[in-house]
Amino acid sequence: MHSTESLPLNAEYSERDIDDVDIERTNKVHRLRPGRPYRASGPKNAQFRSDRPSIARRIVRTVGRFSVVALIGVGATLAWQSYGGEMVKAWAPSLGWLFPTSPSTELQALLKPVALDLAIMKRSVEQLASNQDQLARKQDQMTQAFTALQAAERDISQNILALAPPAPKAANVPPSKPLQPTAR
Repeated sequence: MHSTESLPLNAEYSERDIDDVDIERTNKVHRLRPGRPYRASGPKNAQFRSDRPSIARRIVRTVGRFSVVALIGVGATLAWQSYGGEMVKAWAPSLGWLFPTSPSTELQALLKPVALDLAIMKRSVEQLASNQDQLARKQDQMTQAFTALQAAERDISQNILALAPPAPKAANVPPSKPLQPTAR
C-alpha cells in the first residue's frame, strides 16, 4: 500500500533505501530502489506496506489447499477400495508386502476337499441336532402317555374294588383237633 502523497523535500532515507549508483552521481538526487516501498516519516502517514497478503486472501488459500488435499485423499481411498491395491502393486512392486496375497493354486486345490468335508460335517451336525430334538419330543410324549396309562390303571383298579361283592365273613369254626393215634 503506497502513499499517494509526494515525497517530502527534506526527507532523509536510510542507506539501504538508496541506490549506490545514485550516491556516486550526485548527493542531491536520491532515488528509491525498485521494489522498496515508500515509508513516510510522519505519524500522519503511518501506513506500512506489508509483504504478507491480507487475512481474507490467506484464509481462501488455506481453505483451497485443504480442499485439494482432502480431494486427493478421497480419490486415493476410492481407488484403493476399487482396485484392492493392485494398482499400487503395479506401480511399486516393493510395496507388495503391504497387501494380502491370494492363495496359490496348489493351496486352493488342497483346501477345496477340506472345505467340502467341513460342509458335509456341518450338515451332519445339523441333522443330528434335529434328530435329537425329535427324540426329546418323542420321549416327552411317551412320558405323558405312561403317566396317562398309570392314571387309567389306578382308576380301573378302584372301579374293580368298588364293584366286587364283599368277601364272605368266615364263620367261627373251632379248629380241628389233631388226630390221635389209636392205641392197640
